[in-house]
Amino acid sequence: MSKVAPALRLLCAITFASAMTPAFAAWKEHPENSWKYYLANCQRMQEKMADVQSGRVPGAFEVTGDLENSLGSMNEHRPNLPPQYLASGEFAQCENVAAEADAMIARGKAEFADRMNQAAEQGRIAHQNSPEYQRARSLGYSDVGEISFLKLHEDMDGEARLKTMMITVDEVCGQYFRATQYVKPYVIYTVRPSDGGCGEEKRVAIVGGRSVEKGDYIDERGEFQYVGWKKLVGADGFSTEIRVLKARR
Repeated sequence: MSKVAPALRLLCAITFASAMTPAFAAWKEHPENSWKYYLANCQRMQEKMADVQSGRVPGAFEVTGDLENSLGSMNEHRPNLPPQYLASGEFAQCENVAAEADAMIARGKAEFADRMNQAAEQGRIAHQNSPEYQRARSLGYSDVGEISFLKLHEDMDGEARLKTMMITVDEVCGQYFRATQYVKPYVIYTVRPSDGGCGEEKRVAIVGGRSVEKGDYIDERGEFQYVGWKKLVGADGFSTEIRVLKARR
């Protein structure tokens, strides 16, 4: 007998079960239990909103997650409530609470967006006040970046702007770059995922830098300019695409 028919029947059975599970699950729960869950989540939302209104928590953002969870639970149990509960004063009150919770959730998300904007602005100001940025600008560069975040800089600002930035050696990952290969006139530096806070292997080729031996760490005080991608061919004949930096000093 063909194996297709049994497999098809099994697939249909799984599909039917998956499609019907939510409906069955809703009716498996006793309406009284659905009502209890509904009321409990309604009360929890009232308590969280009262915390905001009384000043016990600093803002709506702090309770947004709790409100969303409780509101989701109420929405889940509402369809299983019988008519006598739907017509009750408690239900009407809780529906009003749910509407208020929706408004507070929107307020909390707006607060979060405002905080993020403020943090971004503070970060921008701190960056522009840093000695590294001030030095880069004094040397004619548009900005300062870090050697282990070249991809991030390119993704955020584009390669054209990256080429106008002064690149320095950061402490998080950059200081762990070590010379691993020489392809005249380039020295290829590499870090492993376990080095510092790198998390992944990174490679970069530097031209015009100081004389080094294999295994030497990169100059922590080095300053570079991004050149771009280049295909380098090693002594073994194998080629590799790699980002190239030109040493400034």
